[in-house]
Amino acid sequence: MPSEAHPAIGLPMIGKRQPSAALLGVDHLLRIRGDQLTFYRDLRDRHGDAVRLRLGPYRTWILFHPDLVEAVLTKEWQHFIRFEKLTDVVRQWNGPSLLLAEGQEWRERRRKVLPAFQSRRMPAYAAAVVDHTHRLTGRWETAAGSHREITIDTDAAMARLTLDIATTTLFGAEPLPDGDEVERAIQVLSDTAFHESTSPMVLPDWRALPSKRRKLWAMERMDRTVTGLVRRRLEDLAAGGERDRGDLLSMLIEQHAGDATAIRNDSMSLLIAGHETSGALLGWLFALLAHDAAELARVQAELDSVLGGRLPTFADLRELAWTSAAIEEALRLYPPAYSLFLRQATADVTLGDVSVRKSDNVQIVPYTLHRDPRWFERPDVFDPARFRRPPTWPQFAYLPFGAGPRVCIGQSFALMEASLVAATILQRWEPAPLAAIPAPSAKFSLRPDGGLPMTWRRRA
Repeated sequence: MPSEAHPAIGLPMIGKRQPSAALLGVDHLLRIRGDQLTFYRDLRDRHGDAVRLRLGPYRTWILFHPDLVEAVLTKEWQHFIRFEKLTDVVRQWNGPSLLLAEGQEWRERRRKVLPAFQSRRMPAYAAAVVDHTHRLTGRWETAAGSHREITIDTDAAMARLTLDIATTTLFGAEPLPDGDEVERAIQVLSDTAFHESTSPMVLPDWRALPSKRRKLWAMERMDRTVTGLVRRRLEDLAAGGERDRGDLLSMLIEQHAGDATAIRNDSMSLLIAGHETSGALLGWLFALLAHDAAELARVQAELDSVLGGRLPTFADLRELAWTSAAIEEALRLYPPAYSLFLRQATADVTLGDVSVRKSDNVQIVPYTLHRDPRWFERPDVFDPARFRRPPTWPQFAYLPFGAGPRVCIGQSFALMEASLVAATILQRWEPAPLAAIPAPSAKFSLRPDGGLPMTWRRRA
């Protein structure tokens, strides 16, 4: 049935003609690996709101209507688990963490991790965000020297910045001296996850292939980093060190009762998943503002009025309404989690007129939902003002962090981080006009294809 809050959205359009299952869907997998964003849009336009695909041995439903999305994520969520093939891929380096757990194990792990995101901890996290961002702008000042501008890959710069922030807020540590190498390892694992989860056949790791060597190097590099940080903290505690340092690791140690393996696994998940998506969001935000001088001016005018040149704090967030709206709109147009974690039915489920069989997969694509003209006026236009008004779209047409019981646990942290990073940078620097937004590359998260070279200028 249509949403009660939005009775005019209409019933899902179920196409009678479904895509061909020839070649066991290998042709679909090739399109997904090539340009999946266009592929999903074409599926919706040609076949309606519930599209059934054969992808190798799996039958997959791709859903494009908010009512169907709501049913999967809330009403029938207990009948779905994370797709086992994908969880097996990510488990190679994450271990059995919160991200991959199901059932009672998931409830227990979420209960243990949730205190780390309590509101009382946010002001300290916010201070760390501003501190690291202020250091970054200082490095830009030094690099620019007597010049008024500096040209950098903003996507890479934001990825490194959010890694530094995560190192402090998660582990209570200073930025890693080999942070660029750690960032490369994370990118290798992200590419590996996409490749192995979309390949009809995955070769064993012992094959002497360059991609396998990169994967094994990245796994070892990340394990050495995270395990080392956890071990050093546990050793410090055993020697009488402070139990609560105000970081996520303190909470994980307490909630996991010192279980080094469990602490390491959840730390790895939070570090990889959290910082990469946050970095991507900031890159897209700055690209969109550089492409729209009027919106950039609105954000900077708000920052000048609220902050008056001082560094922002957690208490300022409620006053940065236009900045927040720009971030929400960036998340609409370029959600880093452009496709939610594939779900697998554990029983036969009926979603409106769609009959999902046990073991069928269900895919939800926020990128396509967010650009559907049925839900959003001028869907391809960057218009932060739409988030300054009551929403005119159905609730489940906008879900950059997912929804339901398995909504992203770090949502509040991510929005706080993005607002404070933007406020700290845009007070002192502004991006030069960008002629065009780079094409998105949809791998494990949505990133600018080929990076994001931008020129930044000191503000007068």
